[in-house]
Amino acid sequence: MDRIRYVVADDHQLFLKGFILLLQRIKSRFTLECVGEATNGQELLRLISPEEVDLLFLDLNFAETDASALIPRLKEMHSNLKILCVSMYTDDKVVRETLRKGADGYLSKNTDLTELAEAIESVMNGEMVLGKDIKITNPDKKPINQAINLNRFNAKYQLTKREKEILELIAKGKSNKDIASMLFISKDTVSVHRKNLMKKLNVKNASGLIKVAYDFNLI
Repeated sequence: MDRIRYVVADDHQLFLKGFILLLQRIKSRFTLECVGEATNGQELLRLISPEEVDLLFLDLNFAETDASALIPRLKEMHSNLKILCVSMYTDDKVVRETLRKGADGYLSKNTDLTELAEAIESVMNGEMVLGKDIKITNPDKKPINQAINLNRFNAKYQLTKREKEILELIAKGKSNKDIASMLFISKDTVSVHRKNLMKKLNVKNASGLIKVAYDFNLI
């Protein structure tokens, strides 16, 4: 894909217009083309269609609405749509819930231009993205429940040790390049494992992998 047709959804006009201008400064192998702006849910749903939009930049709280509630519907309308949330909220629970609903990435509004450009490329390449200042933890997870969930997960999906390692790193927002460096393997090998994981877990993208991991409380 050489061209990315995108929509920005945010109810703050100054941020919305400024964000679009910022995107015009990005130097990438992709050509970014703005095809719509939305300041409320109705406008957003009207703009999204398979023929027009490849990527949605979504603020989570616009027009006094929890925009994350729209994510499953947007994905149902357009399964190939990539959704990159750009929000001032970095709370662990908010991030987790947004990813569970199907978002492909999550950035804070403190993200710089370089990180934004890298996030766009990663998301469009099918990777799940978390901003550098987004941290996912689970301090309330009970060891006994974790063990039970892990046993259920292992019995159902039969993943190899390496696949489990890669799934955990994907869930933490690591790119193929990051995973390859951390595990001392090639990016191509990571890509093969990622495809095998999606096949075994019967999902189509990285956000699907994350949802399965969260459903079993593994991450």
